[in-house]
Amino acid sequence: MKRFFLFLSACLLLLPFVQAQKVGLVLSGGGAKGMTHIGIIRALEENNIPIDYITGTSMGAIIGSLYAMGYSPDDMEALLRSEDFKRWYSGQVEPEYGYYFKQNRPTPEFFNIRFSFKDSLHIKPQILPTSMVNPIQMNLVFVELFARATAACSGDFNRLFVPFRCIASDVYNKKPLIMRRGDLGDAVRASMSFPFVFKPIEIDSVLAYDGGIYNNFPTDIMREDFKPEVIIGSVVAANPGKPKENDLMSQLENMIMQKTDYTLPDSLGIIMTFKYDDVSLLDFDRLQELHDIGYNRTISLMDSIKGRIHRRVSAENVRLRRLVYRSNLPQFRFRDIYIEGANPQQQAYIKKEFHDEDHEVFTYEDLKRGYFRLLSDNMISEIIPHAVYDSENDLYSLHLKVKMEDNFSVRMGGSVSTTSSNQIYLGLGYQDLNYYSKEITLDGQIGKVYNNAQLMAKIDLPTRIPTSYRLIASLSTFDYYKKDKLFSKNDKPSFNSKDERFVKLMVALPFLANKRAEISIGYGKLQDNYFQSSVINFDKDRSDRSTYNLLGGAIGFYGSTLNARQYATKGYFEKLVAQVFSGKEKFIPGNPTETSVTTKERQSWLQISYMKYAYHTMSPKFTLGWMAEMLYSSKNFSENYTATMLQAADFSPTPHSKLMYNEAFRANQFLAAGIKPIFVFNDMFQFRSEFYGFVPIFPIKKNALNKAYYGKAFSRFEYIGEISVICQLPFGAISAYVNHYSSPKKEWNVGLTLGWQLFNYRFIE
Repeated sequence: MKRFFLFLSACLLLLPFVQAQKVGLVLSGGGAKGMTHIGIIRALEENNIPIDYITGTSMGAIIGSLYAMGYSPDDMEALLRSEDFKRWYSGQVEPEYGYYFKQNRPTPEFFNIRFSFKDSLHIKPQILPTSMVNPIQMNLVFVELFARATAACSGDFNRLFVPFRCIASDVYNKKPLIMRRGDLGDAVRASMSFPFVFKPIEIDSVLAYDGGIYNNFPTDIMREDFKPEVIIGSVVAANPGKPKENDLMSQLENMIMQKTDYTLPDSLGIIMTFKYDDVSLLDFDRLQELHDIGYNRTISLMDSIKGRIHRRVSAENVRLRRLVYRSNLPQFRFRDIYIEGANPQQQAYIKKEFHDEDHEVFTYEDLKRGYFRLLSDNMISEIIPHAVYDSENDLYSLHLKVKMEDNFSVRMGGSVSTTSSNQIYLGLGYQDLNYYSKEITLDGQIGKVYNNAQLMAKIDLPTRIPTSYRLIASLSTFDYYKKDKLFSKNDKPSFNSKDERFVKLMVALPFLANKRAEISIGYGKLQDNYFQSSVINFDKDRSDRSTYNLLGGAIGFYGSTLNARQYATKGYFEKLVAQVFSGKEKFIPGNPTETSVTTKERQSWLQISYMKYAYHTMSPKFTLGWMAEMLYSSKNFSENYTATMLQAADFSPTPHSKLMYNEAFRANQFLAAGIKPIFVFNDMFQFRSEFYGFVPIFPIKKNALNKAYYGKAFSRFEYIGEISVICQLPFGAISAYVNHYSSPKKEWNVGLTLGWQLFNYRFIE
């Protein structure tokens, strides 16, 4: 009995120490500065300091949630260094998931206004994005990261590997939201949704924003929910300073953020405060530096920490328990799909992108591929997926919240330039999604050189092998009479113009990973107006005219993963096209004479072309691009040399060259290549240098009778060089350039362009 009382007394004496070993870790928000938290966690683990509970806000919620669901510091570092993580905050889609099959040609729009007439007129301008970061990646990646942990804990954050809380903000009711249960991905996503940077998420019919608005350092939640005896706090943020007149961000922070108490009484634990003045919200490339700061500070305080916390947990024991926990997370296997925000016909269309038959089991890879396919055209503006676990069947059901685009759209844009490339663009569109998607667009451009009106009707069928049908009717002109340059050493105008009218039916199928196979047939009427002499009396002389009534067919393979409409720095574009044409050529002289009369000829030819340009990232600031193009045409000569050159294929690799008529870069057969060293200063600014060589296989020459003939093979070489500074804006691009052409001699051009120089379909591509 005496021994029993001695044992009981010892237990009672040790009880306060046992109870005092529960340790809570509180992590503040602070954007990229929150990567400091990883270094702190690493130092605590290496020294066998337990972490029994964790709470966090914003970036602290991200780091805290990863640790709470079994990520080690090494795992967190690997994730934050990965290309996947970079896509979170860039919104860029991996090239292998680009669905080029559904994409339309890029248009030179500055903004897009959408509206609907279903109930009442609903107009939704889309001039500027609602957030800096496109949520297309974040909506999906939070399923991949957090759904399995949500399933394992059944939505109770106390049952995670480490019990966890995070804070979000209900700005409508002006109060913080304490995230204790539910979908872990939603909780973290809400906690980090800083206004204007990340799009907020809806939870229980309330828009939830960044928790830092009301509570950026949730020590109070740690005490109330977990009641640890010792708290370790990490603070990497501060309350907003006094707003400055010329600092918009400081003004926004003062309007949005409430003051947070970043202190912790000594009696409650230890706080580490880090002050950063030169780390921005998205400076995630500074992971190693910030991690080391947190690690070194924690190591320097380790004696104090060990003095407060007597209990030890073996790092090896934590590692083994973590492996067991993560190995028991239920694997992704989906079956049933539930869709909100779409009618039954639209739901049938959407489901076919994930599996062919109802109740068919599919994987996360199938989910990811179907998700990006659905967002690759203009029918759906956003998809918010959730994975809900059924423990009885060991399967997930996929819940999709779909936001359909409004049916009608108006697009406006173009380009403004110091040269003749000024364009005004206007586009009208109607789209509808039911069992299949259909779209009708009317585009037009008005400019000094290029004018176009095009009507396109498109139907996409979700058959086992998806098919797309497009009917295109187009009228366009290239009026080189009006060409003028402000800064040219040799301003010799080209007295010719090209008109074309055509109707074309195109059938497309997906091909390989992100390519498209396209078959087309069409009828076109092409007309060239020109003078065959540079000595012209405009009072008396009339231009000659050659017309071509052609029936043509083509088969082509196209692919693109470019990261921009124009001035790309990543990805590639590739096309291989075989075309056949047959029809009549008619020549009508402007000033008929005995030797110059109307003639008619039959023309039939085959044309095969291949083009590819690609960009390779050599370092964070340097990209090397290259291009190659080759073309073969069996086309016969036209009635005269000028008509022949107007119908020859042209090599025009730069925006400036596409609006020029330059005989030196035209041929029926040619080889061309180029190299593009690009210095990428940041997402907005780049310095491009481009150098191209052009070799006609058989250069076209002119004899004394103004007829065309082939010269000696590979007897001519031409080149183009251009340097430019590009500023990529959300609505367009600014390009300041200097270029030089080998022919005509001393052909230098300097210009400044705002906008996009993009053109519609041509009859002969």
